[in-house]
Amino acid sequence: MTKEIAPTTLSNSARRVWKSAQMYISFHKDRNGKDRKAPKLWPPENGSASIHPDPKSQEATIHVKAIDPKTADDLEIKMHPSRVVVRRDTKKWWQGVAIEDDTIRVRMADGTYITIEYDGRIKRYGHEDNTYVEADGSIFKHTAFAESYMAADGVEISRRTEDRIASITADGVVDRSRNR
Repeated sequence: MTKEIAPTTLSNSARRVWKSAQMYISFHKDRNGKDRKAPKLWPPENGSASIHPDPKSQEATIHVKAIDPKTADDLEIKMHPSRVVVRRDTKKWWQGVAIEDDTIRVRMADGTYITIEYDGRIKRYGHEDNTYVEADGSIFKHTAFAESYMAADGVEISRRTEDRIASITADGVVDRSRNR
């Protein structure tokens, strides 16, 4: 007798997002070497393309169509010699992801940038703050009003403002004016 496995939350919530993908060679320059206003798209017959050394001249791209444009945006995947770029035109969530040999970069719709380094460091650059998570887990946060730090083990926490410094360490608590 076989035991039935209950469906997981993921399988219950999964939905189909994409309906088709088409590969193109995008020619950004004409035969005379002049820039085009919009790239000329050519679908290779065998679905295979070499990656041109100059993406400003020619790119191998894959256009992915959303199944429902009301709930998801079409994607464009660009193949460059040193990175793969996934982009979409949207006013929410992420707009672009660049995957490089040692780094992943994300551009969010609100103008925030996130970088994930090969060693686990994460950098988030926002309009009003920057946050850094170091490879060891320590966190730095910078705003116009304060700089904060938390050690990876959580034993030390500090905050500096224009006029005060506060710190909690294994040795105790410090809170004093910076204007001495």
